[in-house]
Amino acid sequence: MKTSHAFALLLPAVLAMLPGCASGPARAPGSTSGAPSSMPSLGGLFGSGLSPALEAQRARLVDSLKGTPVAVETTADKRLRIEVPMKFAFDPGRAVVKPPLAAVLEQLAVGFKPHAATTELRIAAPSDEKASAQLVQERAASVRDYLVGRGVPLSRIAGLGRAGNDGLEIALSDRPLNK
Repeated sequence: MKTSHAFALLLPAVLAMLPGCASGPARAPGSTSGAPSSMPSLGGLFGSGLSPALEAQRARLVDSLKGTPVAVETTADKRLRIEVPMKFAFDPGRAVVKPPLAAVLEQLAVGFKPHAATTELRIAAPSDEKASAQLVQERAASVRDYLVGRGVPLSRIAGLGRAGNDGLEIALSDRPLNK
């Protein structure tokens, strides 16, 4: 069995283990209500305003993460934002990527690689009551290393930082022309 085929069979099982999976689908672009996107995406023509590369990634992620608590949204500044709740990303006081986050990162890496020349990403790790600034950086570095291990070029990871909320945030954007 090919690795990608085995992963395709494993992903639904891993995501099904997430508590609350059935209660919250991946959010539609720009939505804060958690309502699923029922309309097909036409990218920058009518909806999201994203570039074709980011729109392709958005559509893939919304489809593959449907029914999970992972948020996939388009931001006002035409970035793609993925948020994984803390309880599915890291254990308190730890920087090791948990299996549900690993499944999301696998999907992200698959869709990112074909567009790596034109896109980049930023990782913002969550804090918790046991998280020092060093632990937050270690969490962001852990996600970076996981993605690099799945073929995302290190040069396309534009920054690591602290999330403004209690989930792991990954923001994808078009690569500036001068880079």
